[in-house]
Amino acid sequence: MTFNPDTSRIILHGLGVEGRAALAWLAQHEIANITVIDSPEKFDGLPSELKQNPTVSHQTESHWLENWHNTKSPTLYLRSPGIPPANAVFQAIQSTGIPHTTPTGYWLAKHAPRHIITITGTKGKSSTASLTAHLLRWAGRDAREMGNIGRTPFEEVTTPETICVLELSSYMMHDLPRLDAFHAVTNIYKEHTDWHGTHAAYRQDKLRSFLQVPPSRGILPAELLSELPSPDGITTFEAHARIEGDTIAFGERHTLTPANLHPAFSAPSMLLALRASIAICLASTLLQAEQIADALTENLATWPGLPSRQYVIPTTDGITWVDDALATVPEATLSALTRWQEHRIHLLLGGADRGQQFDALLAHCSTRDNIRLYAFGQTAARLKTDALSTFETLESMVKAARQNAAPGDIILFSPAAPSAPPNANYLERSRIFQSFAPQG
Repeated sequence: MTFNPDTSRIILHGLGVEGRAALAWLAQHEIANITVIDSPEKFDGLPSELKQNPTVSHQTESHWLENWHNTKSPTLYLRSPGIPPANAVFQAIQSTGIPHTTPTGYWLAKHAPRHIITITGTKGKSSTASLTAHLLRWAGRDAREMGNIGRTPFEEVTTPETICVLELSSYMMHDLPRLDAFHAVTNIYKEHTDWHGTHAAYRQDKLRSFLQVPPSRGILPAELLSELPSPDGITTFEAHARIEGDTIAFGERHTLTPANLHPAFSAPSMLLALRASIAICLASTLLQAEQIADALTENLATWPGLPSRQYVIPTTDGITWVDDALATVPEATLSALTRWQEHRIHLLLGGADRGQQFDALLAHCSTRDNIRLYAFGQTAARLKTDALSTFETLESMVKAARQNAAPGDIILFSPAAPSAPPNANYLERSRIFQSFAPQG
């Protein structure tokens, strides 16, 4: 079904990064009356040209809920990705059948160029999106990272030939319209059940583009293919690029070996992300194997990596400080540990308890005599092991690790759990961790 709402009356719910960018864009590009729902403080923080725009009005959630039956019906509802299905305003909108999605979902359905790659997954989606866009640019294409990984699409200037590579969260996927796009799912682990309600609902949202009729073209791991009612137009990463030990083989005769890989790709998760980006470019027919091989041979060593994804902080104390704050599930932390096998590691864990399964991570740590465990917050109460030091706060945990570490050691902040108050998000946790590292 084509997403084709009337946009003469729009509700924009939430003034986060995406909402603010979308409001400025909508006020400039759409002939619409826009009602913004958020706190007065958030609305007052807008630029004056938006607050004084006669087409823009403001309501709080409670005021809108009290009066929505008596107001003119909106024709499109755009919610901040963080607004969950259980939100009262969102539920009221859904009860009326009014078209709804996120601002990014709307842009993708109505205003994006013809070449769109959307990438989601529990882990690996940021690295895969970054590598895919870099690979396309190295091959001479105009490719832009958007979505969670970079700027919102409302801040980009595109041409009809621009290839838009978007990292989409499960929150964005929840009511994403059907797109004429190439969609990729990196993996699905247990995550965000508090927002989606159940793990089954989370999986369904991650696979949404493949469950729509007709499904999007795309690619995913072989083990997920059986969950789809129709495999038409959908292939697997394994069909296009193969990991053989510590090498990646693709096409008929192309192989990437450790000698021509960035050191980060010694971690299995990073090798999987590189394999996924190669497979996406091949399966989407945007590049040929020879183009990919040439682009990677000349440029892969220059890939800058991603902040807070196994990022080695330049320090002056002889200790290797690694910021892996984006590792919010145990599977990601386990992958990071495999990158450093021989060094003594101070592993820093902790955050919100969302029912993650730590058995495999703890089992791995128990087989190595060079890992010292630290944990804080709700996660600390879940981890039952005598080898664990527990702390009330992230700051006290990092301070203890710094006191215990010696030159040659690694302090690895790979929390295996999402952020929880008083830490707002991974950016804040990353900032706190890096503040303890002595940087020149």
